[in-house]
Order: sequence, then C-alpha cells, then structure tokens
Amino acid sequence: MTEQSTSPIPFRPENPAGLRECLAALRPASRELAGLPLPELLGGLEQFGRLWQPGSDHFRQACSLLEGTFSTRAVEQSLTMLSLSLRGDVLLPELARELGRADLMDSWQADESGTGYSRGFPLGVVAQVLAGNVFLGGAVAIAQALLTRNAVLVKLSREDSGFTSLFANCLRDVDPGGVLARSIAVCTWNSQQDEFNQVLREEADGLVVWGGQAAIDAYPADRCRGRVIHYGPRLGVGLLCDRVDLEQALPALAWDIALWEQRACSSPRLLLVEDADGSGSLPRRVASELSRALAGVREHLPARTLSLDEKSEVLSLREWASWGDRARVFASRRSMDHTVLLGPPVPQEIPLGYRTVLVVPVERVAKIPDLLAPYRTALQTAVLAAPADRWSEAVAALVAAGMTQVVAAGSAASRFLGLPHEGEFALRRLVKLVGVDLGSGRLTCPGHRVDRAVVQRLKPGESTGR
Repeated sequence: MTEQSTSPIPFRPENPAGLRECLAALRPASRELAGLPLPELLGGLEQFGRLWQPGSDHFRQACSLLEGTFSTRAVEQSLTMLSLSLRGDVLLPELARELGRADLMDSWQADESGTGYSRGFPLGVVAQVLAGNVFLGGAVAIAQALLTRNAVLVKLSREDSGFTSLFANCLRDVDPGGVLARSIAVCTWNSQQDEFNQVLREEADGLVVWGGQAAIDAYPADRCRGRVIHYGPRLGVGLLCDRVDLEQALPALAWDIALWEQRACSSPRLLLVEDADGSGSLPRRVASELSRALAGVREHLPARTLSLDEKSEVLSLREWASWGDRARVFASRRSMDHTVLLGPPVPQEIPLGYRTVLVVPVERVAKIPDLLAPYRTALQTAVLAAPADRWSEAVAALVAAGMTQVVAAGSAASRFLGLPHEGEFALRRLVKLVGVDLGSGRLTCPGHRVDRAVVQRLKPGESTGR
C-alpha cells in the first residue's frame, strides 16, 4: 500500500492484510494529529469549511453529485450548514460545551486541592462504520474524529452517495502540511466479508457504528478491542397537542417527514395526536390536512421517482391498512408520493414506507410513556407541535417515555452540532479522560509531600508530555 497521503479515496483493500496496513499507516498520523495545536486544527477546519460555501466550485460539484438522490433544497441547505458549522467561532464553544473546556486535550487542569490533575487524550485510531441514509454522515464522522485528535478510518455504506469520498479528497486542497489528510482513510468493502470486519474488531482503538441492527450486531463490544459506540436504528415520533395552530404545525411536520424521505433517525414515522375529548375529531382532521400538507411540500422537496420495489411496498402498505379496517388511508389520488394512516392503537410494528406516517390518537399527554413503552429502547427524537404553555408538560412526558431529543416541528434535522446525540455528547465519547493524583487525601502516606516540580510541569501551557 502507498503512503496514506496519496492513497486512493475510497481505498478498496484486496484482503484483510491490506486493511491492516491501512490502519497501521494511520497510527503515526494519529500521534502527529494529537500534537497539533488547537488554533492550527481549528484554522484548518475553518478553511476547509469555506470550500462548501454556496456558489463555490465544491458546492456545485456536490450538488451535481447528489442530484436525484436527495432533494436539491436539502442538499443546498445542508452544505450551507456544514460550511457554517466548521467555523472556528462555532467549533471553539462547541468543544467547550461537549468536553467541559475547549483546551481539555491540550493541557492538564488542577482540581480544587491543586494536587489532582485531569486531561483528555484521543483514543487513537477510530473506525467509523457508516450508514447511507443521510449524505452528511461521513463528513460529520470525519469532523468529530479530527476535533478529538483521533485518526479515522471511514467504512462506507453500500448505499454511499459519493459525498464522503469527495469531502475527504477535498481536504487535501487546504491542508498543505498534510496532517489532517494523513489522519483520514476512506475505505469500502462488502460487509458480508466478515474477515474485513474482524480487522476493525481487532485493530481499532474505537469503533463508531451507524445503521441497522445487522451493522450493530457485527461489532459487539465484547468482541472488539477498542471502545464501541453504537448508533442503531431509531423510531422518530411526533406529538401534536390540542390547541396548537394547525396552519403552522402541519406544514412543519410535513417538512420533517419529507426532508430526508424518512431515512434519518429524526424523521417522524409515528405521530401521536392528543384526543382530549375522545371524539377522534382532531386526529381525523390532522391526518386529512397532513396529507394535503405533504402534497404541498413537494414544491420545495420534489418527490423522487420510486423503484418498482418501493411502489410495491407502498401498495402493500395501503392494502394492509385497508384490510380488516386496520387503519384509514389518506393519500393523493393516483400518486404514491406519501401515505398517511389513521389507526386506533399503536401497532406492534410501525409500518415502513415512502413518506409514510401513522397517526394515532392519545387521550392525554401523561399517557405517552405507557403508550411508547414497547419502543423505549428505539426512541431518540420527538418532534413537538404544541402551544407554548404546553411545552413543559409535553417535554416531561416525552423524556419519561425515553426520548433524548425534543425538537420543534419543522426542525427535526436542522442541527449538526450543539446538542447531545442519543443522550450523550458525541465528542466526549471519543475522548479518554486521564487523572493524575499527586496526593492530598486523608489516606496519603504519612510524611508524603507534593513534588512541586511535577506541579510546575503540569500547569497549563507547560510541556504536554504527549
């Protein structure tokens, strides 16, 4: 294998030995990255972010690459947010928020006694096993690894759009020193070739796995050498409360449903509608008007052409709903652009389909934790449409149900940075905390004295000892 800085992207290892060589090439790069000063790291990422500004050559290239796979509006807005998210004045406070302090990985910090010190260190070489549902997944994975000074091997999904490779290749254009580029490898192989997966299990210092249950099962923590972080399949849920303004709420919910064609973990597939009087009138109205809103959202997010398999799936879903009065179907005539199902209880399995949402009445918000109990381990994001005076009550119920993120309707996928993901800060999980105790507790050896020379060396700004 050639030097990492000139390796093809994506790299297709011919055998497990080739993949091991790729990981081995990342190890010296990881040590180099660990010693990179924070201002230099942030400056490099900010310069890289400028490449994706609207109107730039890279922006146009990405839009052309992704045309037809994702809506133009979603691609353009996502690239704009990516460019903004890589600015230094955004990344610095983000590091402070997620890591506790922005310089956690650059200096030791003393505790209240002045004799205990803590500092963060990178895991080393992290493997990110990607899903292909959202094209920015690879870019986010690479940025998170670099921000925590970890070299990264990215394993592409078979559904990869090509953007991750473009993103990694373009980094070389703004990295004359090559530190960042040498710290990244983008690879691809068939996940069924478990001998390649085994290399990651044996060699990676950290493994971040995104995707369905099969991907999660391929990397169990007890079979992996490094720290394992799973981001598995999730059920997106919406909640619409009584007295909300439907003229604003329903177009916003339609946007969340259509933006990523419900392939993102935040996309609502189940919409709970408060039915306070038990008449069913509000849930029926919501289902009907949501169907019209989904037809209207095509103006901004045109429906893509469905494959024969997808069309068959939609038809089967509608037949399932109609048979035995399982659910009432709301959909555009002679169109498969969307399907809204109005059903009484929450079924054991949520129907899946193209732009499909199941509307279920709920007597009152307090019952939501019990209603969602069967899905608790799969819950993450709740999209909330509620009057201002109901938010506190609704958020409390959703948190009790197991949600780790609550977003306003219309903004289910609006953030790349700033909020926890699945109940944890993503950057913090990629850092190893180390403590040094020079002795101050009651069980310190009699006559023990703190070595002040060591204290001086551990002060912020002194030798890092990497």
